[in-house]
Amino acid sequence: MEAILNQILDKLQMIEHEVSDIKTNMATKQELEEVKQNFSTELEDIKANMATKRELEEVRNRFTKEFEDIRTNMATKQELEEVKHSFTKEIEDIKANMATKQELEDIKANMATKQELEDVKNNLMKELDHVKANMVTKQEFVFLQQAVLETNEIVKKIEQNMEKHERILDLLSRRSIEHEAAISSIRLIKTT
Repeated sequence: MEAILNQILDKLQMIEHEVSDIKTNMATKQELEEVKQNFSTELEDIKANMATKRELEEVRNRFTKEFEDIRTNMATKQELEEVKHSFTKEIEDIKANMATKQELEDIKANMATKQELEDVKNNLMKELDHVKANMVTKQEFVFLQQAVLETNEIVKKIEQNMEKHERILDLLSRRSIEHEAAISSIRLIKTT
């Protein structure tokens, strides 16, 4: 029994290590720390209610695949840094060419994505609470499998949100070009 518990603990430590790896590639450490703590609590509850080594192995395999899928689809810190550098240059160009502060405020208003991230996080927490409430007995283990599928949907929604952000960034780039063209026209008219 102790050997099985040690194996379970080892596997849970591996999962926590994978969560830690993902955390280093995410945008903010605080948000990931909160998610990690919630996952750790959930994993401890699962560990206390797990019935067999086989079932735990199935869960570990599913989580490993989910984490691999997330790693495959998530941007790395280097990619985020490149995007950040690109945005920083564009923002500097916009600041240099902006006619009013109001236009800059309009651009900033269109870049508000923290709320969307908070909404996704809240939905994920509700799903995790739902899974926790339904995993009381071995017979209800099937609900864990459903939660994994729902997590897939959440990841897809996150990917869709990322695509939406890319569209917003494209729109901002176009607006920046339009503003530069308008400023150039105004300067040309002003000099004539």
